[in-house]
Amino acid sequence: MTRLAICIALPLSICLLAVRIDVALAQPRGLDELKKVIPHIKTTCRLVREDPGLWPFRVLPFGPLSLEVRKGTPTEADALRNYHMGIAAASCEVPKEAITSYFFCGPECPKSRRTHLVNQLTQVRAAVSRFRSLQGLNVVSIWAPRGEIRVNDVFLLGKTVEEAVPSPAMGLVPSGTWRTWPNLAAYLTTIRIKESAIRDLDSLMRDVGLSALVREEAGIRAIGVGFSDNESGLFFLRKGGVEPVVGKIRPDGSRYQLVEKVSKDICFYETT
Repeated sequence: MTRLAICIALPLSICLLAVRIDVALAQPRGLDELKKVIPHIKTTCRLVREDPGLWPFRVLPFGPLSLEVRKGTPTEADALRNYHMGIAAASCEVPKEAITSYFFCGPECPKSRRTHLVNQLTQVRAAVSRFRSLQGLNVVSIWAPRGEIRVNDVFLLGKTVEEAVPSPAMGLVPSGTWRTWPNLAAYLTTIRIKESAIRDLDSLMRDVGLSALVREEAGIRAIGVGFSDNESGLFFLRKGGVEPVVGKIRPDGSRYQLVEKVSKDICFYETT
């Protein structure tokens, strides 16, 4: 994560200069599209600059300061997320020592995160079951302040409801292109889900400490905490789904660093 290390140690203007220099030298794919995300990053960082304690929440996986790379190779995805995290940290003016310390908090932290989720397995199952039953959902993500939420690619931030349109080359979400909705309910009608169902799911997730629920081919990820390619949660395998394996690289470039069986169809996992 050398590019991330460079950016987090520098003011935003110098961080962006470092990105431009790297583009000129190596020309990795996608940095031109990533630069179009910067206005969104700056806007989303306003609350963090006012209250630095919001940083760990707004940078959660699938949150407003996260980045998905849906196209390209795992290596390209990893590089773009590193750049993105560096730009976000610089724009939010987060002290270098506070950027990752809440996640990389010592050898006991993974155990504590596992215990927290496993001890509430009944409630986590309930949230996953509710999510699974809502067929129009692929992602639901929550963060702070309460009330803001992401449903699929639609972000409710403050009073604004906008849908991120994936960038053409790398499939970046968020991207520099947005589709505006009058409210969250208007979008939800297109996938035949009531807003009350989403709000109930939001409450279930907050009660148990989940930040995101994500549907994929192998099953459902119930994410606790994380940032960038670092993620901690429970993986609920569907019947016939391929379970996570330590060392396996995911399509998004993250790698399973820890996998422990919780039950026949559930694994605790962490990625990096």
